Amino acid sequence: MKNQKGYSLIELIVVIAILAIVAFSGFSMLGLMSGKYAKECAEKMESAMSESKVNALGKSKGASEYDVYVRIYADTDGNIFIDSVVGTQMQTSKIGNSKVEVSAVKGALGTDTADTTVLLSSLGTDGVVIAFNRSDGSFNPVQGETDVYWKRILFKQGSITYQIEMVARTGKFSLVKL
Repeated sequence: MKNQKGYSLIELIVVIAILAIVAFSGFSMLGLMSGKYAKECAEKMESAMSESKVNALGKSKGASEYDVYVRIYADTDGNIFIDSVVGTQMQTSKIGNSKVEVSAVKGALGTDTADTTVLLSSLGTDGVVIAFNRSDGSFNPVQGETDVYWKRILFKQGSITYQIEMVARTGKFSLVKL
């Protein structure tokens, strides 16, 4: 018998295929571990809020305080959407998927009352409505409530969390990684 050393072409192809599958799986998991989807979702929400503030401050003073706003909500599959509304025109955009858990924190200003955190998925298509005061750019209160404002929106993916912190009286907001 001959001494056969080395690998056959079939064995080499099988090893390369296995390595390709392992590499692809590792690469796709990298997005989950880095919080990529949460970051994208938070950045798109921040951009929509900026645009809404500019639109609110640029509209006539006689209009309703809630005719220019942005609403973030989740559908039944867990996908995250935003509606950017200016008067009668509405633009809907998908900004995230079920890999991202979104929650919002609301509370009264100047009191010791505890803030309330709500999961976006529990609000249905009503979602969280963010609107700005036309005269000074501050945030409008939560619809139907007095002196209660949205304070934070949290975007969580695995152990990674991004937060849009909102200052009600000034209308300023910032995106930070927690």
